[in-house]
Order: sequence, then structure tokens, then C-alpha cells
Amino acid sequence: MTEEKGEYKLYYWRACEKFWGRAIGPVLTLDHAEANFTVDEPSKAPTGVGFAFPQITLPSGKSMAQTPAMLIVLGDIFGLSGKTEDEKMYCKQMIMDVNDICSEAMGGKWKEKPERADKWLTLLEAKLKKTKFLVCDTPTVADFHAVFAFEWVNKKYSPAATQSGEDSTKAKKFENVRRWWDDMNKLAAVKKMRTSGVPMIP
Repeated sequence: MTEEKGEYKLYYWRACEKFWGRAIGPVLTLDHAEANFTVDEPSKAPTGVGFAFPQITLPSGKSMAQTPAMLIVLGDIFGLSGKTEDEKMYCKQMIMDVNDICSEAMGGKWKEKPERADKWLTLLEAKLKKTKFLVCDTPTVADFHAVFAFEWVNKKYSPAATQSGEDSTKAKKFENVRRWWDDMNKLAAVKKMRTSGVPMIP
């Protein structure tokens, strides 16, 4: 897909005035890409698109829902899915991997089965020994979605860390994961979101 010129319209609860939540990945992607975009209430979204929010309407007028699917499309539009075919393929997998990490962290599964946290973070650690970011040496939509995932990791396993941008206690066992988290929090789009006055997650 080629970049679409015009306004991108994102729809999420309270128009992201109370928290960024699942809109973190799409908003960071749009901001990093310097796209023209707005965020509005779900009541303003086109009907019949999907049940879950956020939803997005592209400049072409086409709309879609579900954060991972939106990120795949936005990554293709803005060239934020890697450069090679292998990177683009792995980016799609990594979006779903961090989505699973988020679900398990939110649901408390890591407390019930801490070995799952070790397995997930070991997977990321191995990848981050080879590249600066999760897919390649430049940030991709998978990294931006991972900000959302690690906000929940931090909230569940190191409550004081979330808004400060520090890494979770668990992640401190993994040198490259911690380095990646530091690098992510140095990105202009992430800094802007953190200093917006709006909580990252509820």
C-alpha cells in the first residue's frame, strides 16, 4: 500500500481524553509518521464497521477496526513494517506476539504461570540481541503496539513504573529488553504521549 494523503480519523473511548489504552499503537504510529489525524468519540465513528474500538477511517474513506489489523495496514501505508519481505512478515507475527503478551499480562496469567513470562521475554531478548528494535533497526508498528503491552506488564509487575517510562521489574532480568524499552521512551512520539497529561492505560 502507498501512503494516503489526507486526514486519518481515529475513534476511541472518550476521544483518548481519559486514557490512551488500545489506541496507543495507532496514535504512536500516526504521530511518528507525522500524519494528519484526529481522535474522536466512538459515537462519531461510521456504523457497521466493527464492534471493538479503536476504529480508524483512512483518507480514502475506508474504515476498519481491531488494533492489530489497523497496525498492519498503517505499517504498510507508512513503511513502518520493515524493509525486506522477511521483516514485513516477521512484523505481522510480532504484532500478534506482543498482543498475546498484553493479554497474558492484563489477565494475570504471568502471576499464575511465571514461566510464561520468562519464555516470552526470552523470545524478545533473543530478537533484540540482533536488532535495535523488535523487527529491525528502526521502530515499526510492532514496537508501538508493544508500548501498550509493556504498560500492562509494568502496571501488573511494577506499578510505580508505568507513567515514568521505566521498565518493569521483570524486564530488568533481560538486558536487551530493558535497552529496547529505554530506546522506545526516547522516541519523540512516545515522549509526546507521556507528557500529554493523559494516562497511558486505565
